[in-house]
Amino acid sequence: MESLLESHPSAWPEIFKELGVPSFHGKIAARWVFQRGATSWQEMTDLPASLREMLEAQTPLQRARLVDKSEARDGAVKVLLAMEDDATVEAVGMPGTDGRTLCLSTQVGCAVKCGFCASGMEGLSRNLTQGEILEQVLWLRRAQGAFQRIVVMGMGEAGHNLDAVLGALDVLLDDTGFGLSARRITLSTVGPKNALPRIAAWGRPVNMALSLHAPDDLLRQQLVPGVANRTIAETLAEADELFVAHGREYTVEYVLLAGVNDSPEQAEALASLLFRRRCHVNLIPFNPVPELDYARPESMVQEDFAKRLRERGLSVTLRRSLGRESDAACGQLRRRSLPTDDLRTEV
Repeated sequence: MESLLESHPSAWPEIFKELGVPSFHGKIAARWVFQRGATSWQEMTDLPASLREMLEAQTPLQRARLVDKSEARDGAVKVLLAMEDDATVEAVGMPGTDGRTLCLSTQVGCAVKCGFCASGMEGLSRNLTQGEILEQVLWLRRAQGAFQRIVVMGMGEAGHNLDAVLGALDVLLDDTGFGLSARRITLSTVGPKNALPRIAAWGRPVNMALSLHAPDDLLRQQLVPGVANRTIAETLAEADELFVAHGREYTVEYVLLAGVNDSPEQAEALASLLFRRRCHVNLIPFNPVPELDYARPESMVQEDFAKRLRERGLSVTLRRSLGRESDAACGQLRRRSLPTDDLRTEV
């Protein structure tokens, strides 16, 4: 039987009715899972024992298993989960001044193959389902307690798996699900064709993070091969339309790579590109990956880049990296676990 996490909790009463039990048991079960943190049917003591046993046998809630865990001194915790077919994905819990943030993956691997990211070094294996995305939330909540924010910034390109991603976000947002505010969810994407217009049409005003990483098309297409047929102008125009639809400023994400995209001239070019757009710039110093020939800029270079953007009137954050000593970059924990024969370093 398919996992109930693949269905919106509002549909659970009808599913339970089809199983031959009163529909209100579906409402009770959804409250246990999404609001009370249950990860097995046996915890739901106000459901009949016979129903719990049947559900546990036919459709267990937690189908993924923990393969590895990496903890950092700053409180960031990364888990490597194996799905039923043994495909592995990472999910991360990060501390913050206003509660804990969970970072979720959307694919096994990634087809975009950003040159500075470990997630796509083996290419794309498959998309995650809605239930597999939500199961990451259940695992991290059980392991680390309550969370206040979700960022869809882990392994994979969300724009290539929007059916499952938007379905999972609907559950996170709905009062019958986790009941989060749209302001507490951030969806990251490189902006593949039609992804941003579809998110605008979806109509839920979550925070949008656009992965840019370069101020010109040639460099961006070198760093982010998966957008080779997209121009920055096209992508930003769609992001601007998303702002019109949702009324919420988007974030431009820019990974700083030493000697590649961190020069004063590139800062000025980025400032010109984003001038008067309703966006915020998030500068992300590169997290080193041993197999990749990129380096993290010196702190002074990072600060100068941010200063130049601010002097041009842009809102800028220079991100403090969490978990740097503990397989911090996306995909590193998974990559470490793969058999040697499966590792390929070409990008």
